[in-house]
Amino acid sequence: MLKKILSTCLILALSGCGSSSDDSSENELTSVAVETSSTVSFYIAPWQSPAGTLIISNEDSSQVQTQLVDDINSVTLALDSLDFHRVEFISESTSLTCPSFDGCGRALRDNENDLNGNRLIDFEEVMPFSLSYKAIFFTAPGENKVYLSPLSSLAVDESLDMSLASLSATPFYHLTHSQLNDNLEAEILTNALTYGVILQAAKEVEANLGTDIEPQTTIATSLTDITDYATYAQQYATENLLNIQGNQLIQVVIGDVKQRLLSIGQMKSTQPFDITEQALDSRVLLEDVRDVIGVIRLQEQKYSDELEAKLTEVETLLDTDSQQTVLTLSNVLYDVLSNFSPISNEDPGTYSLGDLSVVYTDSPYTWQITGTYDGQDVSIDMNVPKWQISSVLGNQIIGELNAKISNETTVLSVDVSELTISFDGTDDPFELEQDEVTGIGTITTDILLEKDNAQLAGTITASIDRFVSPFEELLTVVSGFDFDGEVSSELQNTGIIVQAIETTPFINEENANIAFSLELAMALNGAPEFKLAYVGELDELDNVSNADLFLTLQNKPLDVNIRQVGENINAVIKGQYGRWLDIKQKGRNYSGGLYFGDTQIADVTAVRGVPGILFPDGTFESLF
Repeated sequence: MLKKILSTCLILALSGCGSSSDDSSENELTSVAVETSSTVSFYIAPWQSPAGTLIISNEDSSQVQTQLVDDINSVTLALDSLDFHRVEFISESTSLTCPSFDGCGRALRDNENDLNGNRLIDFEEVMPFSLSYKAIFFTAPGENKVYLSPLSSLAVDESLDMSLASLSATPFYHLTHSQLNDNLEAEILTNALTYGVILQAAKEVEANLGTDIEPQTTIATSLTDITDYATYAQQYATENLLNIQGNQLIQVVIGDVKQRLLSIGQMKSTQPFDITEQALDSRVLLEDVRDVIGVIRLQEQKYSDELEAKLTEVETLLDTDSQQTVLTLSNVLYDVLSNFSPISNEDPGTYSLGDLSVVYTDSPYTWQITGTYDGQDVSIDMNVPKWQISSVLGNQIIGELNAKISNETTVLSVDVSELTISFDGTDDPFELEQDEVTGIGTITTDILLEKDNAQLAGTITASIDRFVSPFEELLTVVSGFDFDGEVSSELQNTGIIVQAIETTPFINEENANIAFSLELAMALNGAPEFKLAYVGELDELDNVSNADLFLTLQNKPLDVNIRQVGENINAVIKGQYGRWLDIKQKGRNYSGGLYFGDTQIADVTAVRGVPGILFPDGTFESLF
């Protein structure tokens, strides 16, 4: 299956080898005009003034440009091509506005920024600190766009190459030739990362009210703190999906955005940024593609069959029934705690909740839950010695959980595992009578999911969201979950990360519209470090015809975007520094081009049935 996936994604149908192609595809092509001029434009998130000082330095010539700009987001500059540049933007404003619809925490009485006097920093109220915006990038020929955020600043300050860590062939903050969704994804990702830093600083301000401690408004010069920022960055995506004021265009790219946020948030180490001279007509991308193809072609049939069985096993473990058991666990916990807990109006006792029986006691707080829920058999024992409701410290419930959710094919188990339920944005997350009570909750625990002699074990974090729908109804939904663990069976022990998010979580929606991303650390013969990340439908994992893939081989990343309509296939493979390969296959005919930025370097064609690259000097190099 993996061989099939990668071969399809790279448009390398082996049936094309040795067959004849149309004569027109074998004609010698004329030379391609070389364009070496470059422009660059910029983007910062909308919460700080875009007016300020822009400083750009050429790392090769040491030439420095400094200018005052009214709006950094509307500036376009001409720069030398094929050079590395360092950019810094200093906003004229030393304050920014709260980006969260749920607000940015408490304020002291008579705070001048608390315009409505509710002792909260509400959405769009002013916060008295500013952010740092820097980046280092390579000017590919043609148009370049740089997305500035505190994380791109970290890359500059520490000379870090974050490409591999963010599953991107080029740094996540730099686009050259791009499609509409690429620009939208980069903008949403920049907003999310900036939002994460602002919310982290807001929490520090809230926790230190009345003291002289200043918040840290830039990411520390260490990768150890990135997880905290990434957690808040994930919140940006959910918040915009659930609020009628949010940017609903996020639905289009949410799977890719979550994939990149997860990868960035898990960075433990990264490589130094390598500033080396790049030739316009370099064939490095072609060589990287060949390396991947070479590894694929090394796979013996027996080994390929084994990989197919492994991925089929993963797909089975993640089917609809398995997803439903996870959602049932989260929903049952929330429904029970909403109705029977220290802050509900019910006394300890035995209750019925739908088809569930609930035995609730206090001193300590315990729950015994049995019965059925959404067609799933439920058995849960929960013990919560710590019940913290605090607007400053956060609302958090910590306890132990022993649970089993099952149906005819799947068993989900939680065995004496630590349970954490955290809420943000509300004083009383379970008060159903207050329409203004909204917020984001998380349930984190270890699980074991068993099916067909295989099991999935690891840590799951499920998001619970309370929001006001476009129909002005207060809703509580499980909007998505993240899983980090391992698939174990007689066939394999494979590290796996799964993310899911409900892209349109509105009431009375019969069919969930869920975006999935998946990352597998799965060794290939001759490539033990091979990694594959996938964004798309889980049930299409064995037939990737419309998906985004991220491949890492020998510490070299490739981004693959594949789209198929009928028998026509188009793939765009992106490499480092804005190099990309466009391959179109229609039957036995191949077309497309090898590009550097907006400049075409060579043509994709087929010679005697063999697909490859035809360069302007008449040289032909096969993709095999």
